[in-house]
Amino acid sequence: MEFKNTIQAMQKLGGKVVKEGRGILKNRKATTSPNTLYNDFDYLVTANKNSVTLEFEFGKADDYWQFLDEGVRGAKPNKHKGRPRAKGSPFKFSTKMPPRGAIDRWIVSKPLKAARQNGKFISRKSLAFAIQKTVFEKGIKRTQFFSRPFTQQLKKQTDAIVEAFGEDLEKQLETIIK
Repeated sequence: MEFKNTIQAMQKLGGKVVKEGRGILKNRKATTSPNTLYNDFDYLVTANKNSVTLEFEFGKADDYWQFLDEGVRGAKPNKHKGRPRAKGSPFKFSTKMPPRGAIDRWIVSKPLKAARQNGKFISRKSLAFAIQKTVFEKGIKRTQFFSRPFTQQLKKQTDAIVEAFGEDLEKQLETIIK
C-alpha cells in the first residue's frame, strides 16, 4: 500500500514537534555546546508495505533527554531557597550524584569565566564537584521540550492524520477494485 498522504501528515507532525521543542530548548539556553540535544533532536518517518512509523531521534542525548524533559527531583530540595525543581517527576536523585565527567566536559565546552572563591581561582575539578553537588541537591528543572509539543500537536493533527490515512486507503481500494 502506498502511504503518500499519511507520510506527509506524519512529517508535518514530526516537523512541528521538533520546531517547537527546539524553541523550548533555546529559551532554556540548552543550545550552547556544539553537540547538544538542540542539534541532535530530529524525527524520521519510515514506511513499509503495511505501516508508517514516526520516530523521534535524540542523537548523543539518547541517554539523558528524558531527564531534561521530565526533570529530576533533587535529594535535598528544601535545603535551597525557591520552588523545588521537577515536582512530580518520576526521576529523583537519592544516593548517586550525576556523573562528574559529563559536568567536566560541559564546563570545557562553555565559555565560563574563571571561577573565583574568596578572591582565588578554583580548579576545574573543584568547580565540577560544586556543580555536581548542587545538581544532586537541587535537581534538574523540567523543560517538557518533547512531551508538551508532542501532546499538543498530536491533539491538533490527529484528525488530519486519520483523514490522510483514509485517502490513502481509498486510493488503494480503488486500485484493487479496478
